[in-house]
Amino acid sequence: MKNNSPNNSKFKYLLVGNPNCGKSTLFNRLTGLRQKTGNFVGVTVEKKVGTISMDSGQSVEIWDLPGSYSLEGNSEDKKVTTREILSRDENDRIIFVMDAIQIERSFQFLTSLIDTGAPILVVLTMKDLLNRRGISIDIKKLEQLTGLPVHIVNAKSGDGVAELLKDLRKPEIFREGKRIWNWNSQEEKAISKLSKELNINDSKSRFALESTLIGKEEFLNLWNSPAQEKIQNVRKDLNFSQQEALIHRSIGIKKIISQCITHTKSNSGSIGMENADKILLHPFWGIAIFLGLMAMVFQLLFTWAEFPMELIEDGIASVQEYLTGILPEGPLSALLVDGAIGGVGAVVVFIPQLSLLFFFIGLMEESGYMARVSFVMDRVMGKFGLSGKSFIPLLSSAACAVPAIMGARTIENKSDRMATIMVSPLIMCSARYPVYILVVGAVFSAESLFGVFSLQGFVLFCMFLLGLITSLAFGLLFKKTVFKESSSYFMMELPTYKMPSFLSIFQNVFSKIKAFLMSAGQIILYISILLWFIAYYPIQKDDAGNISNNIKQSYAASLGKTIEPIIEPLGFDWKIGISLITSFAAREVMVSTLAIIYEVEDEGEESVSLREAMRNDTRKDGSPLWTPVTGLSILVFFAFASQCMSTLAVVRRETNSYFWPAVQFAYMTTLAYIASLLVYQIGNLFI
Repeated sequence: MKNNSPNNSKFKYLLVGNPNCGKSTLFNRLTGLRQKTGNFVGVTVEKKVGTISMDSGQSVEIWDLPGSYSLEGNSEDKKVTTREILSRDENDRIIFVMDAIQIERSFQFLTSLIDTGAPILVVLTMKDLLNRRGISIDIKKLEQLTGLPVHIVNAKSGDGVAELLKDLRKPEIFREGKRIWNWNSQEEKAISKLSKELNINDSKSRFALESTLIGKEEFLNLWNSPAQEKIQNVRKDLNFSQQEALIHRSIGIKKIISQCITHTKSNSGSIGMENADKILLHPFWGIAIFLGLMAMVFQLLFTWAEFPMELIEDGIASVQEYLTGILPEGPLSALLVDGAIGGVGAVVVFIPQLSLLFFFIGLMEESGYMARVSFVMDRVMGKFGLSGKSFIPLLSSAACAVPAIMGARTIENKSDRMATIMVSPLIMCSARYPVYILVVGAVFSAESLFGVFSLQGFVLFCMFLLGLITSLAFGLLFKKTVFKESSSYFMMELPTYKMPSFLSIFQNVFSKIKAFLMSAGQIILYISILLWFIAYYPIQKDDAGNISNNIKQSYAASLGKTIEPIIEPLGFDWKIGISLITSFAAREVMVSTLAIIYEVEDEGEESVSLREAMRNDTRKDGSPLWTPVTGLSILVFFAFASQCMSTLAVVRRETNSYFWPAVQFAYMTTLAYIASLLVYQIGNLFI
């Protein structure tokens, strides 16, 4: 056991632990908002990086590595964790997070880290659950038996975090732990001899050698051909096995746990949760409850967000009115007021609803409920050729298809992974919400359905169901035709129910909204300015020489009328046509496009909201343009069309091919056109 001093050298902390152990909550608590996200070098697996201020004044990075159960794993995120640990710099330190309720399971991973010779500090989480369940852990004894410093915290409430931060500012307290198991004398002698022959003199290389000897093939490629031959010969002579190593580890772990953990009372507090699981994991009621919760979420998106949306709308209108009053009339004023502020503001107004969506999804994830939904949905997914592992990326598409497609890297089976990538964009994403909410609010009334449900919320929920069902149907189609490899089995551990950390949820909501504004906001601003230009120009003059902007004579109208014959059978006019083109940059741009077009068109008239302007719009024959049938046609088109260049770009990167994004764009656009055509044409037969 060594005392690891940083020697004034630069180092970083690696936050490591099992999935659902409270690692991310602790990370948020330690770093606050001093975080950034990015991808690990060479792969599109997301990493979170935060900073901790040291006593010396310098900042030390802390990396939140993907959750893993061991240093082995076939999925890309598990490989990232293994790679970062085994290739860490000499001065880097590991903060190992253990779920105190599942301490034996976590110990399997910890013993592997100890064997690599890494300097480690252990953090036990779920302190509140320990007290509730009457479990007592002797921290001093645990430190003595492992040789590691140990802290126990409640990451959600912050209890114990201040003491942890104090020790993190003293990196010299990190230790290389005591190895808790050993080979028999003959095996140890063979390993020592082989280590000398291969010039192995550090713990990481020794760990890789032992892993190779017991048959972990992912470590075999670390050695050159002569070394591989020597290792294989020793392995054959002594018959090293993974089972033997596992038994040795398990015996050592049980000895430690038996000396450190005591139960002071019976575990009766979990009975209620076990009864809850009987319902939530039921093949019928489990799915019914999930769909009911999602329906309630969409109802609340309209009711709870109405007031803050009105405030934002009024605020944007006030800014526009103020600037109009102080700026001289002309193109510059119109560009700033109608183009930049009007275009971006039309999308910003939907932030309350997006925030609520991210908040409710965060609640389900943090409480442990989402894992149960995945378990229940595995049976449904299996009927469509997919596994429950595909459900989490699919559901995360409700936020954005881009990280959902990247999240498919956690699926080991290539066939399942490719099918998931191809159908993920069909799930209703947050970029569609501004479009859906605008159209639904314009063409459907706010009346109640069955005296209970909001009609607008019900339509939004139906769009969610449409995306989910269609993605499953096309998943089955892809699995039966292109990706015929057998689906992998689905195995997961259900986490214990936890009280959600509202700090962690709010930080995640903030980071997602910030990312939305920084990425989509910039695109919307640029396109809004371009749209304003083509909708405002060429400038027309009347007989008296006064400027008269007629949008029907603008560049935008010319572009829209060029494609109007193609989209007219869908119930769309040239204005909607322009919004379809611009929304390819980002779906939510459709809202700003319509805002700019109607703003320019209504210039000089009494100001009305965008939804009111849409309701007042008419076709060439004088009939209303925005009818419920037209609205449904647009909703269906946006539900299926591949209106997102960022999604296609990430599919290109994930598949390392231009073929699959081309296939995705072609099948989704064709599906969107045909479905929208059927909705509009059949719908008009009943009017």
